[in-house]
This record gives sequence, C-alpha cells and structure tokens, in this order.
Amino acid sequence: MNERDTVAMTAPDWFRSMDDVKCIPMDVRPILAEGIDPLDQILAKVAQLSPEDILVIEAPFDPLPLRRRLATMGYDNYGVALSEGHWKVFFKQNDICPLPEFPDLPPFPTTWRDGLLEMDLRQLEPPNPMIAILKVIENGQGGDVFTARLIRDPIYLYPELGERHWRAEIVEDTAAGLLMRLEKDHKK
Repeated sequence: MNERDTVAMTAPDWFRSMDDVKCIPMDVRPILAEGIDPLDQILAKVAQLSPEDILVIEAPFDPLPLRRRLATMGYDNYGVALSEGHWKVFFKQNDICPLPEFPDLPPFPTTWRDGLLEMDLRQLEPPNPMIAILKVIENGQGGDVFTARLIRDPIYLYPELGERHWRAEIVEDTAAGLLMRLEKDHKK
C-alpha cells in the first residue's frame, strides 16, 4: 500500500475519486520563507479555478485559517501531513463546506491584568499563536479587548482580524518579544 492509498482511506469521497481531475499545485513554502504573505497569490489562483479543478497547496504547517477562509468561499478541503514541516492541503469547490475546527493547542500562560486577558504565546510554534488569538475572538473568552505576548509580528493574523472586525496594535516591542493589544472594531 503506497502513501496515497493510506491517505485515501480516511479522505473524503471527492479526494478518493480525483484521478481524472485537474490538480493545480501551489507551493507556498518558499514564499513564506521570504516572509511574504501568500494569501493574495492564493486567492488569485482560486479565482482562476474551474469548478472541477482541485487546488493543491503545499505549506510548512497546516494552514487552518486559509482552510477556514476558503471554506467560507465554498471550498471543501482535505489536509495531509507528509512530514514534519510539510503539509499538502487539497481544495475542491463544493456547495456546502463546514469550517474546519481549530485544534486543541498546547498549554500556554494566561493572566488577567487590570481586567484584561493576557496570553503569553511566545512558546507556541506557528501557526498556533494566530490560532490561539482567533479562538479567543471566536469564543468571546477575552471580551472586546485583550492582549497577547508574541515572539514576532504576526503578519498573517492581520487579514484574519480585519475579516472579523478586530484590530491590533503593538504596544510594547522588546528583546523578549511583542505585546499586542487586540480590540473589537465597533465602528464596522
């Protein structure tokens, strides 16, 4: 049994029957390695797909925010970890697509300071800091304002925040990392 056969055993029906389907590959690992957000390039590729095409994204991690975004645009998806640091995610246009669930995250410190939730996400590997922030926003755990300590500027988080009508501001930048204040944008 080869790798494709093993993967296909747990895959959705459309994945198992894609032998005669046109697959459009896109490897975003080199783009991410350059520090560039590939979202615009991915969305441009999605706009060119025919309903029968399958987009195949290769990434260094499971791109859950991308999977959720394309699910809201009518794309079913199926992800496969090929090795540590190498994922392939397949996207197929569909009529109804549930949003993939955010995974459970490793534990990280949280405190309440002056009535605000503060999460210390500096020990989490990407994309887990972004996932932790999005989970707090979606479940309302942090209210309309909370803070997060991060090791670096989360450039891939900003478009996700904008879609959810949130904004972020870096309020502290030290050698130990960043302190980001996140706030619901009530103007939108």
